[in-house]
Amino acid sequence: MKKIELKDIIPYNDYLKVRKEFQQKIIKLKKNRRVQVGDNITFVFENRETVLYQIQEMIRLEKMTDEKLIQQEIDVFNKLIPDENELCATILIEIFERQFIKPILNSLVGIQDNKIFLKFADESITPIFIDENLPDGRISAVLYARFKFNSNQVEKFLNPKNLVTIEINHPNYKAETIIPENVRLSLMEDLRQK
Repeated sequence: MKKIELKDIIPYNDYLKVRKEFQQKIIKLKKNRRVQVGDNITFVFENRETVLYQIQEMIRLEKMTDEKLIQQEIDVFNKLIPDENELCATILIEIFERQFIKPILNSLVGIQDNKIFLKFADESITPIFIDENLPDGRISAVLYARFKFNSNQVEKFLNPKNLVTIEINHPNYKAETIIPENVRLSLMEDLRQK
């Protein structure tokens, strides 16, 4: 999938004029890229458009106009755009009561150590995490993951007869969800891109 370049960015003031329309498009798009796994964890599978939106929003929040700073944001967020034979996801650990944030996150330390699986046919892919831990061993409520496929795995994933699930098998969080058809179609489209 093509990475984002500086020329793809809508300048700050121009973005403010089209933001609402852009936002509506992304909300609609993300409905076909979101998978809830258990009560507290959601996967949002990223593509070029979702990442571009995140960059535009960061520029808006920070009121960025300096091209050097914008390029730094692009460089960071481009890691979330899948390469060939990859899917990338933002994994959100959603905790809504403030008093439970720290204890729940502490209970999930190690979740990125071979505890998450994308399963289909006879395949099981564990993600590679981007910037996986905070310095003191805690985990963030937002994790970034890359699922790397070989060509045989891509072929199996693209076969509509094969059920695809996401499984989390952590001592303190066990859940498995079948990826809904609408999401799967979006992911199949991602895997077909070079």
